[in-house]
Amino acid sequence: MTIRALVFDLAGVLLDFGGPESLHKLSDGRIGNEEFFRFWSEARCAHDFHCGRCTPEEFAWQAVRELGLRVTSERFLDEYQTWLRGPYPGALELLEGLRPRYRIACLSNTDVVNVRKFDEELQLQNWFDECFYSNEIGLRKPDPKAYLHVSKALDVPPHEILFFDDSVECVNGAIAAGMHAHHVTGFAELELRLIQLGISGDDYSSA
Repeated sequence: MTIRALVFDLAGVLLDFGGPESLHKLSDGRIGNEEFFRFWSEARCAHDFHCGRCTPEEFAWQAVRELGLRVTSERFLDEYQTWLRGPYPGALELLEGLRPRYRIACLSNTDVVNVRKFDEELQLQNWFDECFYSNEIGLRKPDPKAYLHVSKALDVPPHEILFFDDSVECVNGAIAAGMHAHHVTGFAELELRLIQLGISGDDYSSA
């Protein structure tokens, strides 16, 4: 198996993510992990937000109503902006160590709010060869077209790309597009899977 590019999801893989816990609290304990991820997978307002088709304020207004939250849309949006907590310890060092040997990219279902954080606060563009954000490319995982867009932009065929995501649905979408894809939850699982795939040791400095 020849691998030329590694593509990573962000939240829950390289970046610490507190969304489920936050929404559990905002809903007074009513919304758990399953309901959280179902909303992001199935709700039309989530799809439109991730594809850049509505404003953060429009999304928040609709989300509060669909989730049945007893908070204002302004409060929800303020809380939403705290969900991404930054890179897991060692995550950026891993990327730095892998870049000499592979094309390194991220593919994230995200929005203008978080992209601003990625660019200005976290400066993720300095750690990846390419950043693919759903709201900018107009395509969202698990649509196979999103993965094929990444493949074309990287100029690497899908069968030479390894993809990592904490969503089984998104992993299956990558497989459908022809990529080698792996389900990982959290950075520790990602590191272990890389070792199992033989991408370890001298390949990155945190090993």
